[in-house]
Amino acid sequence: MRNLRKVRYRHTTCAVLSLALGLGSIPAMASHHFESKLAQQHPQFDLTDMYVFDSDRRGYTAFMMDVNPTTQDKADFGQKGVYSFHIANDKSFNLGGITITVHVEGEQLVFGLADGANQAVGMKGKQFGKAAIGQSATFGNGIKVWSGAAHDPFVGNSEGIIGFLTTLIGKGKLELSKFERGIDLFKDFKSSIILIEVPNKMLPKEVHVYASSALYEVDQWVQVNRVANPLVTHLFLANNKMEVSEHVHHRPDSDSSRQYAVSGMVLRAVVLDGKISNPVEYADSVAAQLLPDMVSYKVGSRAEYRYSNMNGRKPSDDAMDAVLSLFMGRKVTDHANSFNRHPNKFPYVVPVK
Repeated sequence: MRNLRKVRYRHTTCAVLSLALGLGSIPAMASHHFESKLAQQHPQFDLTDMYVFDSDRRGYTAFMMDVNPTTQDKADFGQKGVYSFHIANDKSFNLGGITITVHVEGEQLVFGLADGANQAVGMKGKQFGKAAIGQSATFGNGIKVWSGAAHDPFVGNSEGIIGFLTTLIGKGKLELSKFERGIDLFKDFKSSIILIEVPNKMLPKEVHVYASSALYEVDQWVQVNRVANPLVTHLFLANNKMEVSEHVHHRPDSDSSRQYAVSGMVLRAVVLDGKISNPVEYADSVAAQLLPDMVSYKVGSRAEYRYSNMNGRKPSDDAMDAVLSLFMGRKVTDHANSFNRHPNKFPYVVPVK
């Protein structure tokens, strides 16, 4: 596996954030980057974003994950591991669901399917197809897949959020002006992409989704990362290193134990802002909305991830604006708007040529 050599990304950014917030080494400020020691050691299993949205083909839903922020010009997935989309029928996992898994065999990705949306770490399910890395394929069950290296679709003002959180946590001051330079840190970065399109007839009317990655290390399976809503750990849990670790290494069915931490961060911001009349009630409502950490989507509808309506998430949605607005209880922006790498046709990203 590759280490962190040659990477032209975030070293200065990460060092500043680590010193300012005490979150450990290299937690880059995107949706989810380098949140755990395992993710730092094994970047090929670092999940940075997840999307759930309506396909450009009628009757299909797309599930996409971004993997490995050290990707250069070729998709780079990890051996001896598994990537999973957990697709639940309800947020409590009482009504069942499915898990779609992906693992590497040589130069191919192997796709599996299992009943249940919260299966054991490392579970691969029943194989239903293989596809060469970098290629698309359609299987007998109607599922279509694509993988490859692509320009990172996440758009976000990392410099702004570092400054914002540094003053919010360290100085007790609310300074939205930290976002005014509007620099999109990720416009030149690349990710390894796994895209899976599922026929809607295989899904219920509404799905609740998270993605996970796991690695077989020494003699056991360990969860490296999980991701659903953007910036949960880097914004809503930013002052709580212990809860970030718990969040990354556990599943959504334990997320209620972290509602206090999310509520506390939001409360700090909205009290300092002074524009919400019921700050405690609002902060608690945000924690209840975000946790358990899953992206909900009404199958067959138009996906959008916005402050006013969070229904799935497309790669082209301005997710940082959405969560910043949710955090503040009013519409705000990070001023980063380089949305020029978001095609609306399959595979919905700009592949690296």
